[in-house]
Amino acid sequence: MQTFQTTRRRNSGQVLIIAALIITMLLLSTALYVAETEKEAPAYDSGTDADFSAVKLGIMHTVLSALANISNGGETGTLVADLNQFQSVVEGHSYTAIIKMQFAPLNAAPYQNGIWIDWSTEGRGVSSAYVNVYLNSTGTSATCRAAYAVNLTSELKVSGFYTVLTGSLKQVNLTCSLFNEGKPALAQNFTVFYEQDGSLLTEEWIQVMSPSVTDYGNGTYAMSFTAETANPDDPMLVSVYCQDLRGILIRANATCVRG
Repeated sequence: MQTFQTTRRRNSGQVLIIAALIITMLLLSTALYVAETEKEAPAYDSGTDADFSAVKLGIMHTVLSALANISNGGETGTLVADLNQFQSVVEGHSYTAIIKMQFAPLNAAPYQNGIWIDWSTEGRGVSSAYVNVYLNSTGTSATCRAAYAVNLTSELKVSGFYTVLTGSLKQVNLTCSLFNEGKPALAQNFTVFYEQDGSLLTEEWIQVMSPSVTDYGNGTYAMSFTAETANPDDPMLVSVYCQDLRGILIRANATCVRG
C-alpha cells in the first residue's frame, strides 16, 4: 500500500513537472514571438520624411526660378528643362530612400507648357507657372507618396488718373497692387513708362525718371510723376514693370482717366 502511494505521488510529481515545462515553453515561445514581431514592425523614419520634404521644397524653388527666368526674357522651355535636371539629380542622388519623381506642366488654357504670361489685359498683368507633381519615396521602414500641384502666380493691377498742369505737361497719379498667389505681396522695384502721344499705332514709350513711390506695406503702392505728351489732349497711357521679391517680372498697362 505504501509502495502504491509512493508511486502515485512520484507520478503526480512528474506530471506537475511536465506541465510546468509545457507552460514555461509556451511563455518563452510567446515572448520570443512578441520580440521578433516588434523587431520586424515598421518604425517611424524621420530621415525619409525629411528627404521627402526637401524634394518638395526643391521642386517649388525650381519652378520659381524658371518662372523668374522666363518672365525676364528667358525661353519658355526653361521650366521643363530645369525640372528634368532636378528630377535627374533627385533620382540619382537619393541615399536614404528611393525617390521617384514625375511632373506634368499644365496644358490647359490659359497655360501652355505650364506657363501663363498675360501682360496685355488693361490694368492687369500676370506671370504664372503651373505644374502637376507626383512623388514616391521608399525608405527602409517608411513609404511616402504625394500628388499635388505647384502653382506660382504673380499679379499686378494698375489704375490711375492725371490732371493737366500747363500746356502738354500732366501730373500723373497711379495706384499699383501686387499679389503672390492671390495674397498681397511686396515689390523689389518698379519701372514706369508713358506713351509720348497717347497712341499705340507707333509706340514711343518714355521712361519716367525717379517717380515718387509710397509703399503702404500691404502690397499697395502709390506713384506720382509729371509727364509731357506731344499734345495737351493726348490720352495718358502708362506701362508699369514690377519685379516682386521673388524676382518674377510682371507688366501692366493702363489708360489713366482725366481728373
